Amino acid sequence: MSDKSVLIVDPVSSGTLYPSLLEGYGIDTLLLDTDQALVSGFRRAPTPGALNFEADFGSSYRLLLRWCLDRSVKYVIAGSEPGVELCDRLRADLPDCPGNDTTAPTRRWDKQRMFEALAAAGVPSLTTRAVEAHGNAVPPEAIAELRAGRKLVVKPARGAASVDVRLVDTPDQLTAAVSAITGNAGLFGSGSAALIQQMYPAPRVEYAVDTFSTPDGHELVCVSVYDKWVSASGDFVYERGRWLEGDDPVVGELTDYACRVLDALGVRVGPAHMEIMSGALGPRLIDFGARAHGIGHPRQTYLLTGNSQIHRECEYIAELFGIRAPAPERRTGYALSQRGALVLFSIDHQARYLGGAEAELAGLPGVLEVRMAAERGRTYPATRSMMDSVALGLAFVVAGDMAELDFRCAEVRKRVRDFFTAA
Repeated sequence: MSDKSVLIVDPVSSGTLYPSLLEGYGIDTLLLDTDQALVSGFRRAPTPGALNFEADFGSSYRLLLRWCLDRSVKYVIAGSEPGVELCDRLRADLPDCPGNDTTAPTRRWDKQRMFEALAAAGVPSLTTRAVEAHGNAVPPEAIAELRAGRKLVVKPARGAASVDVRLVDTPDQLTAAVSAITGNAGLFGSGSAALIQQMYPAPRVEYAVDTFSTPDGHELVCVSVYDKWVSASGDFVYERGRWLEGDDPVVGELTDYACRVLDALGVRVGPAHMEIMSGALGPRLIDFGARAHGIGHPRQTYLLTGNSQIHRECEYIAELFGIRAPAPERRTGYALSQRGALVLFSIDHQARYLGGAEAELAGLPGVLEVRMAAERGRTYPATRSMMDSVALGLAFVVAGDMAELDFRCAEVRKRVRDFFTAA
């Protein structure tokens, strides 16, 4: 066993994959919950074996840091979005712990500071205006754009999983969307500024770019593309995320842009998950997380490519701890063994789940995994965000080519809706 340990902050979603992989290297892991993950709905119960920052340390960062020092913590992982800020701070304060640029760390989790940092570094980004928390003074320039026939996107400065992200095309809709963010506690239980962002002009495609960074540079792990639609209420509903081939022409352009984003945000170590829109304007950052891709995505990436952000990070930690020798030559890019997609479940209207979908879906061709989160007899609202979809469930589907994958994904979506009835 190593004489050094790793702390995982808020190990939920994809973050639950870390302990067993690190155990395989003989590395001890310590788990820490924060109430931010509970408030935001990322978890609903305590993590088995985890301490709680608020309950066990009285929300005292000093006590937590002392505890980490006593246990020789030499690496810290953000197990999900709620843990990013605390993870970043601990990395900076723990001796010999790799960390990010300590200048203006908020640029890695506060989207207002994030887009300001991109502009300052000369990285192309969408025009973004902010309304501070508890404020409601909508910029007149934004209203003028709407009256000129343009659409805008409103999102919280601190958020995740498309929660409270709205497409608006009238001044009244804009005011309501801004007030819903600035006048409420928000996903993480504290006030958030509202960002009013230029809508990327059509035709456009949204990509997820997943990377891993070390002091030697940034590595591309995979690129996937989102298929989604906009509901009648202006919410972005994700249908699926499908993996792109590593040699797809767009992957190189997205990778170059992603590396510029990482440099502008001061990312020096660890995984990053980026959502990037691209089209006539070229790549533009939409969202960013200084942590691994969520919803279990790295596990499927590993099955399709033989690597993932989480597998790469655990390998890197083992190298740092002297347990594994660094690879003499780091492979660049990736190749898919087959086509794959994560189908995200959704419903158009409030509906009650009848139960029994998992067994039928698991028997469909190409379905390798079904995670049915909906509970029999429970009523669910119309899907408005990715968090709503995850609350219903998802399926991992594979096929030999894109035509077959499209057919199989459509069949899954059709079958799953048969198990919901109007409430």
